[in-house]
Amino acid sequence: MNLTDPRPCSCPAPCPVHGLPHERLDAWRVALDLDREVVALLRRVPRGHAWLADQAARAAGSASVNLAEAMGRRGADRARTLRIAAGSVFEVAAANELLGHRRAGADPARARVRSLCGRLSALITGLIRRAEGGGAGSP
Repeated sequence: MNLTDPRPCSCPAPCPVHGLPHERLDAWRVALDLDREVVALLRRVPRGHAWLADQAARAAGSASVNLAEAMGRRGADRARTLRIAAGSVFEVAAANELLGHRRAGADPARARVRSLCGRLSALITGLIRRAEGGGAGSP
């Protein structure tokens, strides 16, 4: 993929063959995995923790939609939107940790969420650097 142009071809965007720009990102697939894991974890959260479950669910969704939105932007605007996505990932990680402190989620499920948060954060950081002109093939 040519990182100066999110399209790998000369097709008009969105390309019906190659999909939307965000769909080609590893970060997008990890964001979807994170959302899936958060939803699965929250199905087993006991009563009394609804506010925290809601916060985690909204943050996981926000990370995904802001990542997708960022790919429709350029330069500093893309970097800003990616930072919002990264902030949502950190919010998921914090909610996940709080669920653990309250013994409100299964440890293996929380470990998977934590791992995905770390991976997604690293991927988004790389996208931010490229958007700011700090990486090869900056948009």
